[in-house]
Amino acid sequence: MSTRRYRKISVCIWNDAKFMALSHEAKLIVFFMLTHPSLTQLGALRGNVPGLACELNMELEAFTKAFNEVFTQGIVKHDGKLLFWFPNFLKYNLPESPNVVKSWRYGYDELPESELKIQILMGAKSFVDGLSEAFQKAFQKAFVKELAQPSLNQRTENREQKEEDIYVNSGGDLDSGASADVPPADESASDSGAHIEKPSDPDPKVEKKKQQQAMEENFMEGVAGLYNRILVEEQPEGRKLPKLMQLQAKRKGLIRSRMKGDEEFRSLEGWEKYFQLVAACPYLMGEKADWKAGFDWLLNVANMLKVREGNYLPNEGKKQQPAKAAGADLQQKNADFYNRMKSKR
Repeated sequence: MSTRRYRKISVCIWNDAKFMALSHEAKLIVFFMLTHPSLTQLGALRGNVPGLACELNMELEAFTKAFNEVFTQGIVKHDGKLLFWFPNFLKYNLPESPNVVKSWRYGYDELPESELKIQILMGAKSFVDGLSEAFQKAFQKAFVKELAQPSLNQRTENREQKEEDIYVNSGGDLDSGASADVPPADESASDSGAHIEKPSDPDPKVEKKKQQQAMEENFMEGVAGLYNRILVEEQPEGRKLPKLMQLQAKRKGLIRSRMKGDEEFRSLEGWEKYFQLVAACPYLMGEKADWKAGFDWLLNVANMLKVREGNYLPNEGKKQQPAKAAGADLQQKNADFYNRMKSKR
């Protein structure tokens, strides 16, 4: 029996202006992600937008629109690929003991490498620094290798220096409107004639292309996730197909080709239906021979057609059915012949 995991969500969330500004769909996504079984004790979640949309049984377009609300409000951070993080998660889910802090290590190791992963570790360190010495020692022991990296120490020093500069510029009042992300403008620069060039507005066409590429990338990750879940994770030991570890360019090309060739594969529901059909084929799952199908084999256009036509489904009763059908057809043809002969007479 799996261990039950609990998360705390403050009732004050209904007083939060950012949360209340969200649509109903966006609020549902927040609660869905905060209670997701894969959410770690650091408030981080490995996944992708199409996969979460599929789990929540929402259309990808609707989910993406609602998720963008959550992302824009800063409630969750996303690396654009496989990692999500709730920056305020630890604030409402305090570790009960130093041993809990040590256990953070396991969830952290499961997260994909990215810039956001480093931010998660820095955020956890900043949080633990406000706790007692026992918690700080537990954190240092759990993440001794990461804390020894010069890059992480430099990032921490830069962040602390940035916060100190903001504190000084705001006259010691952090509530005066100074932001930890955007330092206050230097008014003297404009008085002295210095020109501060504003960033140009992004090209809408370029931004649209980037967005389409990101959506396609997320969709492909969703296909890979469905394959691993249905044909690997949900199968008993003897029926597990080879796990898909990486989506290489060749594999992405196979997915694109299947999407162009058949409208059904332009949705994750179509891919889920196909992988469920594969799971129902004993031969493909290695039950009839010393061979199993793999991701590349299943996406080959000829192999995919055979699978969808039912060529690999169990054969019980199939041999008798064609014979009966042929016999019935012959009887019908004979009857039609005799009826035509009678009418001529």
